[in-house]
Amino acid sequence: MVNDSKISILVIDDNKSFNEDISNKLKEYKFVVKQIFKEQDVLKSIEKIHNNIDLILLNIDFDDHTPMKIFNFISKHTMSKVILLSSEDIGEKREEYFAQGILDYHLITKKVDRIVQDIADTMYSLLENKKETILIIDKSETVCTILKKLLTTRNYNVLTATNTKEGLEILKNVDLSLLILDMEMSDVNALDLLEGLRDMYLLDNFTVLGLSQNKSPSIVRDTLKSGAKDFLLKPFLYEGFLLKVEILVHSARSKKINQKQKQEIENNLKISKELLDSSIGAMFIFHNNICTKCNNEAVDLLGYKTKEAILNKHIFDIFSDVSEKHKNFLIDDSVEHYFEDTIKGKDSNIYNVQIKEKNISIDNKIVKIISVIDITQVKRDEKIISQQTKMASMGEMIGNIAHQWRQPLNAISVAAGGIKLNYEFDMEDREETIRELDNIIENTKFLSSTIESFQNFLKVSKVTSNFNLKSTCKKTLDVINANLKLHNIIIIEEYRSESLVNGVENELMQVFLNIINNAADILKTLPIPEMKKYIKISIIEKNDIVNISFHDSGNGIQNDIIDKIFEPYFTTKHQSQGTGLGLYMSHQIIKKMKGSIRVSNESFTYNNHQYFGAKFTISLPIHNTSVNSNEGSVK
Repeated sequence: MVNDSKISILVIDDNKSFNEDISNKLKEYKFVVKQIFKEQDVLKSIEKIHNNIDLILLNIDFDDHTPMKIFNFISKHTMSKVILLSSEDIGEKREEYFAQGILDYHLITKKVDRIVQDIADTMYSLLENKKETILIIDKSETVCTILKKLLTTRNYNVLTATNTKEGLEILKNVDLSLLILDMEMSDVNALDLLEGLRDMYLLDNFTVLGLSQNKSPSIVRDTLKSGAKDFLLKPFLYEGFLLKVEILVHSARSKKINQKQKQEIENNLKISKELLDSSIGAMFIFHNNICTKCNNEAVDLLGYKTKEAILNKHIFDIFSDVSEKHKNFLIDDSVEHYFEDTIKGKDSNIYNVQIKEKNISIDNKIVKIISVIDITQVKRDEKIISQQTKMASMGEMIGNIAHQWRQPLNAISVAAGGIKLNYEFDMEDREETIRELDNIIENTKFLSSTIESFQNFLKVSKVTSNFNLKSTCKKTLDVINANLKLHNIIIIEEYRSESLVNGVENELMQVFLNIINNAADILKTLPIPEMKKYIKISIIEKNDIVNISFHDSGNGIQNDIIDKIFEPYFTTKHQSQGTGLGLYMSHQIIKKMKGSIRVSNESFTYNNHQYFGAKFTISLPIHNTSVNSNEGSVK
């Protein structure tokens, strides 16, 4: 029986102490254990449990007839396997019991732990034996029947044949673990058969146990030299036969597992090689910083003709152009690294690349795998996109300058005209002239300050620094306020943090300006002129992250395009008004600052009225935190 889940065991022993001891040990192996202590309860209990027991442990320390009576009763009424226990060696009776189909025999004078371990091994072997097939080829029908009964008790799948032709037909169609072969077959010379099987490499798939009544030493030698793994002289002890079968089947099983593992390794190596060569990037494998493998992409990237030209090169011969910091990354075996740098090809061309380095341990040795992706074209494209974005930004700046300067230039013109008119008509008033000149000076200072603001915004400096997010936001508003006021757009400022972030400040100003300009463009097109036009700017700190949000009242972004707005060249404006690069570059800048930007359509409340529109939220890591503020204002 022996099922694949819980193994149930019945212990029959009138020695209560030993019965309890062995039962408790069996339970440690998660076996389900039942016990019988009295001889008179045995037959009744066995009849009751019927086929619900996988194994019966039977102590045969009764009188001469009782053990066999109980054993015969078990064989007749159950499918349970049986292992015998005894306090003394039962001598020749052991063979009788093995002939009847017992699994094993143990002296209880041994340590209980050892007995239980052997029992567990036997039961687990029964589960494995279900997968093994044994073929018996013997000219004697009786021998085939006896051996099949013995082996079937141990859960082997057993096939028999009384002639070689029948046996060979079975061999063709069955995955064998063991062939038990009568070396004195009448229809074919068994030695010739063995040699034929060996020549066809079939003996690689199973083992062979030779049987013979011939006592000549030469038959043993010839059988083994022809490919058999073991030999038994008839007649033989069943216990010894079963032990040999167990060893040979285990050997065949191990061999199959090894062959399967070997095949899996070969397949994996083949797959790895294919993966290596089909990778979209260059791949290098290093042992002790010496290149031992690479793929075709690596050959193409570096400008060589063959892989052999790269193999055996030191890691710094290949990555000679990377920075000193990144060289240290490459020889660091403790962690993984991912970075961008340059690599020099055989032709001295310099390529922008992304490099990912991973270390794995094989046989206690570090193997370094480095993948390299050529991003030279990507960098060129980014440069073009960046230039296009800057040109678009400069166009917007010119518009903002015009809005910022229109009123003060008009005031200067009016003041200067007034002074000239008074002078021409000899109506000069000293105090009024001084007042008009002060007005001209004040407006000139304003113009000078706006020039400085625009210069700061348009700086090309890429030096990173720590800067105040609130201050950056206010600088951006200084640049664009005149344009916003012209279209009656009101800025609601809600700053609840004085956090510092790290990056290039004028790049972040470009992001803010882009988002505010987009919001302003939407608000300018609202269908009802009297509708309130708000852009709410909030800075809120949470844990080690600061969130700055821009929330407009422009009715939101259409659901079918909201997921596309950070893609390059995506725009809903006319091509004369937008390039579709602003939000893409904004996304790239925020990503470079190790932050994130997201958009959603949400409502907000202001002055007891609810407004709905797009909300852009930028999350950045805090570099340093000053005193929190609860400032709130409206412009």
